[in-house]
Amino acid sequence: MSAKQQRRASKAGEEPAKKSPPPQEEPSKPPATNTVHNVLNEVVMTFRERPGIAILMTVLCIFYAAIITGYYASHHNMTRRLVEMQVEQQKLRKLNAEIVAGTYQCKADSESMMPEEGPGRPYLTVGVVLSGLVLMGKFMMSEAYLARRKMEEYKMPFTVTDFVSYRLDFYFSKSKWAKPLLLLGVTFFLILIGAVGLAIANGGNLSASVWESWTYVADPGTHADTEGSMVRLVSFSITIGGMLVFALMIGIISESIGERVDELKKGKSRVIESGHTLMLGWNDKSLAIIQQIALANESEGGGCVVVLSENEKEEMEETLKSAVESLQGGLNLLGTTVIFRSGNPLNEHEIMKVSIHSARAIICLSTDVDNADDADSRMVRQVLSLKGIFENGSEAPVVVELADVDNKELVKLIAPDMCEVIVAHDIIGRLMIQCARQPGLAYVLENLMGFDGDEFYIQNWPELEGLSFDDITCRFDDAVPIGIKSTDGHIKINPGHDYVIRREDEVLVLAEDNDSYSVNDGTFKSTAKPIAKKDDVKVEKEKMLFCGWRRDMYDMIMELDQYVAPGSALWLLNTVPADKRSEMLKDKGNKGDLQLTNLEIKNAVGNPIVRRDLQKLVAIDDNGKETGDVVTLEQFDSLLILADDLAIERGADMQSSDSRSLASLLIIQDIQKSLVKQRFEETGELVQACDPISEILDTRTRSLLRVVDCKGYVMSNQIVSAVISQVAECRDMNVVLGELLSAEGNEPYLKPAGNYTTHDGEVASFWDLALRARSRDEIAIGYKPVDLAWDDCVSVLLNPPDKRATRKWVAGDIVVIIAQ
Repeated sequence: MSAKQQRRASKAGEEPAKKSPPPQEEPSKPPATNTVHNVLNEVVMTFRERPGIAILMTVLCIFYAAIITGYYASHHNMTRRLVEMQVEQQKLRKLNAEIVAGTYQCKADSESMMPEEGPGRPYLTVGVVLSGLVLMGKFMMSEAYLARRKMEEYKMPFTVTDFVSYRLDFYFSKSKWAKPLLLLGVTFFLILIGAVGLAIANGGNLSASVWESWTYVADPGTHADTEGSMVRLVSFSITIGGMLVFALMIGIISESIGERVDELKKGKSRVIESGHTLMLGWNDKSLAIIQQIALANESEGGGCVVVLSENEKEEMEETLKSAVESLQGGLNLLGTTVIFRSGNPLNEHEIMKVSIHSARAIICLSTDVDNADDADSRMVRQVLSLKGIFENGSEAPVVVELADVDNKELVKLIAPDMCEVIVAHDIIGRLMIQCARQPGLAYVLENLMGFDGDEFYIQNWPELEGLSFDDITCRFDDAVPIGIKSTDGHIKINPGHDYVIRREDEVLVLAEDNDSYSVNDGTFKSTAKPIAKKDDVKVEKEKMLFCGWRRDMYDMIMELDQYVAPGSALWLLNTVPADKRSEMLKDKGNKGDLQLTNLEIKNAVGNPIVRRDLQKLVAIDDNGKETGDVVTLEQFDSLLILADDLAIERGADMQSSDSRSLASLLIIQDIQKSLVKQRFEETGELVQACDPISEILDTRTRSLLRVVDCKGYVMSNQIVSAVISQVAECRDMNVVLGELLSAEGNEPYLKPAGNYTTHDGEVASFWDLALRARSRDEIAIGYKPVDLAWDDCVSVLLNPPDKRATRKWVAGDIVVIIAQ
């Protein structure tokens, strides 16, 4: 124990304790002032973090204070008026009595009989005013402390104006409630200062003055009935301040509404829809896809398409509006609503804003601006985002467009059962090859793939159980059976003669709509004589020309090699130097060397839209030296004008690309006519030059093709968009359409009607020819009369009506079939 403690103990008469622990002191309770201070600090911090609560509480306090103050003021005025009425009644009675008695004298004064007014009840008003002053004071003190700390600690000299401007800018940029709070504070001080001035000028109580000050702020005309110079001056000042406050309020409200409208224009708001088709991304196929979806929903009175893209909302809306109002092949929405939202389709938060969980189908479109690998990398991330959203898989079909067929397996690897992959360039390449070798097939494919007319449907028909596929050829009056979907989900197009339909099997048909066909009674019996199987015409060597360059040229050449006879020649005319073509065909190492069986490649360098380059084609080797092979345009069996990817990479859009194709088409047709005429004059030989097949990207170019008398064209984007839309409606269509557009399996052909008739001019029904086609392992799906142009025979080209009716089949009639 210390000496000081021992001295204290001795003074008290106690012995010093050697080992006793010091006494435990009870924790002292904090003073009430500290507790109140802490509570006020927490309230202020809460209001600063959540200004909405502060605004709400302040507005409620002012509202209730105004109501109660108004009630007391009204009650006071009413009481005063009642007293005045009683005094007047007393005066009248007294005056009447004096008049009757004849003793009337004018000495009575109502003021002498008025009772004194009470002091009123200003407690609530004072409480509200003090609360507001406390909040304002705490805020001003915190700001003053911050200013002092910055000036002392950071040695930052500044004026009060600089600090106020800085803090206002800080709050305005940090919180959207800053401006309303500032206006509320200004209004509070204006009402308070005006109430004090009125109370002094009138000599009244504070409650009535607060209410009167509020009326001057809210209504500029209220001060017109005031009396007295001092009162009028105060009321006039309050009214001027109120006019400024309400002008600021109107400005803030107008600005807030304008910002909200601008935000809505930018397409950032949430979409509340269900059963819609969701399109993630925007490219040159989007309009055609919207058109196909509108056609698919026409029977239901229209549907809804929601588009989420990084493009500006107003830009996409303007593009759609221009397409709808276009006079050349304009877009017809047919009651379908299109909703645009601007955002990143790779961001899960943005995707959730477009009601993805309630979507009927999801279409992921590739970008136009990136190269193939970059575009497909975005699609891989897109699939990963969707997989994160649909943890248990998506019930809605998810269609993903890729640019390169080599990346297809990557998407299948990360989402094998969720996505249906469509490789646009691959489909277009197949289309161009098939249409170049069979003029007129483009019309068939365009009608076969889209929803305008007949399309594919799959449905179960228990009444067909036990029948072979041959037996159901004539069992649908308004449809054409194409194949079978078995119970294991496998789709077989053009099954064998021995295939027997089971009860759970579904029949794949070509029909106008899903409810437009049904099974008939099976009473049709063909009376036509069977024909012997005729040998197909032997495939001869072909000479073909590709004008332009495509990135997937390697895949197109390999696909074409499977169609043609050995010894066929393919000429390539484009601006790519001969020594760089081999490297470009390898696609940066993604492809190998061309291993061709039937084709021989001939390279020619030239511009397809320059006449002198098309007049005569000279083959050169990889070193740029002439090989001695020369050919002219009338010697080709098929000629294909491609949408040049090189021009598109240099910035050409769809219309510019189509313009180049049309220019090349016109030049080629003119050169062919000149060469045919020259050859006839020189040798007397009359040759028939092939019709050039041109790839067209923009559907609005269709009307121009008739002007230039183009007999062969392929609306590549239109057909690919139709394929994407069909798969989005039914994911089984990916297997069906993929097989029909491939060299492997079944595909459409145009065959002469003579292959299915006994003689020229035979009278038979379409079903008679369909049964004969089945005997050759083929399926007849339509025909083209010789006396009708392709554009005029849409009604019979696919799924013709009245299949029992007979007609005369003559030379030149064409039957559309599906066969291997």
